[in-house]
Amino acid sequence: MSDATVPLVCICIPTYNAEKTIAATLRSVLGQTYRNMVIQIVDNNSTDGTVAVVEGFADERITLHRNPVNLGGEGNFNRCIALAKGKYTAIYHADDIYEPQMVATQVEFLERHPQAGAVFTEALLIDEFDEPIGAIRQPQNLAASGPLHHFPAVFKAILEHSNFLICPSVMALTSVYQDDIKSWRGELFGSSADLDVWFRMLQRRPVGILPQATMRYRISRSQWSANVRFDTRRAAFFGVMDHYLAQEEVRGLLTAEDRTNYERLERRDQVMRAANALLQNQPDQAMKLCPDLFSLSALKAALQTRRGLIVLSLGLYLKVMLSLRWTRLARASLSHIKRMANK
Repeated sequence: MSDATVPLVCICIPTYNAEKTIAATLRSVLGQTYRNMVIQIVDNNSTDGTVAVVEGFADERITLHRNPVNLGGEGNFNRCIALAKGKYTAIYHADDIYEPQMVATQVEFLERHPQAGAVFTEALLIDEFDEPIGAIRQPQNLAASGPLHHFPAVFKAILEHSNFLICPSVMALTSVYQDDIKSWRGELFGSSADLDVWFRMLQRRPVGILPQATMRYRISRSQWSANVRFDTRRAAFFGVMDHYLAQEEVRGLLTAEDRTNYERLERRDQVMRAANALLQNQPDQAMKLCPDLFSLSALKAALQTRRGLIVLSLGLYLKVMLSLRWTRLARASLSHIKRMANK
């Protein structure tokens, strides 16, 4: 089959100071078995050697666009949407690795399911040294429910498991990005603006989630996304969820179990924020953040899930240590736990 008889795919890669990783990312994109692609590199006024690295790749499918000023992360995603062309568009990250069959597999899915607006995949996690450190999988009950997923099922799954939709794994109809989405709403949702995009897609069309890891998603200690794990503010994720929970038609979808699941996510966020506050030597803030751990919902979560037990145990530990004013010992132990988790 010639390139002329298969859909054109546009791979957009927003970049900013990615000289250490962009070469590996581009090699993985150029190594795709699917050939009918254009690759739009949109550089956000990098101050390192990113542009020189990109210019070192001699492939006619690559076009480099250089922003004269930094547009911000969401602004650069918006420029990617404006530059997209062809039937399908994927917006990749400049530090991830994409397996050779990824584009072909996603195009095949979208061609077989023309009613779908987009298709996601699962991912393996790697660190800054390319070492595997885990995976992001979709919930098993969602994977078992069929090839296409609608807004209610995905929204309920996220209320239970938090966000498992991987931003750079998405391939969507270019028309969906340009006609329905148009822009990332970073001014409203900050670092979770991508989740808002997926919900907007889902409110118009079903999506697919391939039950296979077709990419390697990098989690680096130097990444901003890693730094927010030390934040004491409420996670941006909750701003997105609350926005949709404020919609009457969304609230009408929910059961008591869905609301309980969301309460558990909020409790976990509070405990982690309390731990972060203590690590930053803010014991008063940590105490204020410690939630009510003896509610019926908290105790049920501890009995039903391993995550619930961990949250309850950590929360109780924090409350005891803060009550006894053993903050130095608590900070040392929490630091040790975080170091072990990063190994």
